[in-house]
Formats: sequence, C-alpha cells, structure tokens
Amino acid sequence: MKSILVVDDQAEFIHLVSYKFDLISLDILMPGINGIEFLQYTQKKSPCAVSPGIFVSSASDIDVVSQAIKLGAMGYIKKSIDAKNLIKKIQAVIGE
Repeated sequence: MKSILVVDDQAEFIHLVSYKFDLISLDILMPGINGIEFLQYTQKKSPCAVSPGIFVSSASDIDVVSQAIKLGAMGYIKKSIDAKNLIKKIQAVIGE
C-alpha cells in the first residue's frame, strides 16, 4: 500500500498513514516553517530519502509556486481542493 505524508497547519488536512512515505503533500502557508522551508530542510538533511511532493495550498503567488517546482515538487493544487483533481495528481506521482 502507498502512503502519503500530509504537512499542513489545518488539522482536517492531516492524516498520517505510516512512517515510510511514497508522497508528501505540503501546504505552503503555515506558521513557523512553511512548506517550501520544510522541503528544503528535508532535502538538506537526507537528499536521497526525500519523497516526491505536491503542494496543496491557498498560496497563489507565481514566484512561490515556481520556487516549489524548482525544488522538485511534482505538482501544485490550489485550495479549495477538488477531490478528483487531488486523486489524479497523487496517482500520477505515485503510480497508482
């Protein structure tokens, strides 16, 4: 079974499936550390172990979205989430 790590400051978006992740879903706009900083941190600490990531966020600044893609994010979905779009993006990234 594939698993997804969701990194978001809103509890309703967080669901932890297991400790080994096939995909990371990141919010960009969070207090403390934002999704881009989280991705940069994990890439620096363990570059070979970082799972593919998609950003699911209300951020719409093209520079922020471009920065996420440059860091290796596999996609961006704007909140409010369209469930069908989210599922298609996840399937495209993890091959399900």
